[in-house]
Amino acid sequence: MRAAVITKYNAAWELKTVPDPHPSAGQVLIKIRASGMCGTDLHVHHGLFGLPLPIVAGHEPVGEIVELGHGVTDLEVGDRVGVHWNQKGCGRCPTCQAGDQGHCAQVQTWMNIGGGNSELMLAWASGCTLLPEGLDYESAAPIFCAGYTVMSGLRNATPKPGERVAVLGLGGLGHLALQFSRAVGLETWAVTGQADKVKELKTMGASEVLVAGDDPGKAMTDAGGFDIILSTTNASKQVSSAVGGLRLNGRLISMGVTTDGPITVDAMTLMLGQRQIRGSSQDERGDLVEALALVAAGKVKPVLETYPITKVNEVRERLAQGKVRYRAVLLHA
Repeated sequence: MRAAVITKYNAAWELKTVPDPHPSAGQVLIKIRASGMCGTDLHVHHGLFGLPLPIVAGHEPVGEIVELGHGVTDLEVGDRVGVHWNQKGCGRCPTCQAGDQGHCAQVQTWMNIGGGNSELMLAWASGCTLLPEGLDYESAAPIFCAGYTVMSGLRNATPKPGERVAVLGLGGLGHLALQFSRAVGLETWAVTGQADKVKELKTMGASEVLVAGDDPGKAMTDAGGFDIILSTTNASKQVSSAVGGLRLNGRLISMGVTTDGPITVDAMTLMLGQRQIRGSSQDERGDLVEALALVAAGKVKPVLETYPITKVNEVRERLAQGKVRYRAVLLHA
């Protein structure tokens, strides 16, 4: 099979022919149709996970099952599936025994058996989710990381009817958070520092677009404050400021990896307003299923750039330079 192989960190990924894999017990083999490119792929590229090389990356893969390993009974050859990051726990620890294998300390991921930037991919059957009928592969791919992440963030905010939501950081994750929040019926504002995005964000469904400067917290307070802030920005200063824009009992959900230092918040700001900061990543499997259903129903539309896998290095460079709007997806022949 052909695969985009990382043979050296901080160097071009190599398109190589490698042996076809075959599934072990509990695994499936998937013919990949599309795989999303994510900011985390840049961390892999730079060696931040310390993975032994060579390795095939790609953690937003979708395609059709072509072979079943022994003991797989709930999936079939021909099923259209995607694979999420955490695929299988150890099964024996207290976390797994409580039914939460995705948070097992020994969880199996694509990093253990290979990713989706290839013609064929191995996955644990427990890490596969069926695609809704009619959902195209390219739209489904980014939901298996970006969409899953922000839907879990929205659900972990425990929104109540009538609450007001702000989305801070309107990139690959944020544009999906905005649409998911609106799709479930919440008044949702987009908070951006780019005035040229206003029309585009309104088209995506923003109730209002707030153009904020260096102090989004003040801008949000002046706009009446928010019950929930869904933050996908990588700027810790923006997150630190935004906490001040929460209403009484407000919750800020942090889903971005900040790169400019720690988030700092005055304790009195939290205490006097009963405010909370919650971290969130991919959580309950139902969040992913809900997200896929909303995309399949046309209520959420990922904004995509699509490329053949032969352009994988070009796409990675565009991502590193911040030129992708909003998600990039590699298409496999």
